[in-house]
Amino acid sequence: MRHACVLAVSCSLLLALATVAVAQQIPPPESSLSANSPPFIALSPDQISELETWLSAMEKWQQYDAKWRNRPVHDGWGRIAAREPPPHAPEWLEAYCASVAAAGTVEIEAHTKACRVLADPRASIDSVPPPVHAAEKPKHSSFLSRVHLDGLWTTTSTGARLYGIVGSHLSLVDVGRVQIFGPPGVLLLTVPDGDGGRRIALGYTWGVSVRLVDLRLGAPTKNLTLFLNVSKVWLSDASEIGGNARGFDIVGFSIARRKTR
Repeated sequence: MRHACVLAVSCSLLLALATVAVAQQIPPPESSLSANSPPFIALSPDQISELETWLSAMEKWQQYDAKWRNRPVHDGWGRIAAREPPPHAPEWLEAYCASVAAAGTVEIEAHTKACRVLADPRASIDSVPPPVHAAEKPKHSSFLSRVHLDGLWTTTSTGARLYGIVGSHLSLVDVGRVQIFGPPGVLLLTVPDGDGGRRIALGYTWGVSVRLVDLRLGAPTKNLTLFLNVSKVWLSDASEIGGNARGFDIVGFSIARRKTR
């Protein structure tokens, strides 16, 4: 019995020593990280606000970059301009992203986007809408191409001379280069006042527009179309200048947004 007790104690000691030896061979979890790994950096409220501002600026820059990516940049006057660089990231962002990568921790989804965009300024940001491709028609472009801005109009008869200053009309039907417009457009005119002077009058026009040429104004490509208009104009009170129910023959120019053809 005595020998059995001694044997049991000896086995227990040997088992304890083996356990300690094995435990000493297993490195602690902290040793798996490099001693040079930066500690995780939590952002302050001011840094979060600065990060959101930078992400918003990057969204706008990505839209700008997508628009001009494969062609020269033009300014508002159609001249070639220098390409804008991406907005500067906060100075602390690189260190923060390094700490996130080392710790495997993410505080907010927006921070993950920021680190992705820091590495690649053209990386996708969910809130950035996809660029409009050349084959896609911008929304409402078909309607806007039918709205004309009128100017430099004059009557063709040898009688009382009417001059159209500014106006507008809406085309309805396209037949090749010709557009028929109505309901009546409106036109501000100067007309004889019957005393040797002139007065301002409002007229209503109905006729046809003939496409002349496409123009470029404040855009990198042609964005407007110039038309010649042949129309009738009616005044609310034309009796004093020899008007009649048939109105006056008048011609003039108009411009409209270029229609994608």
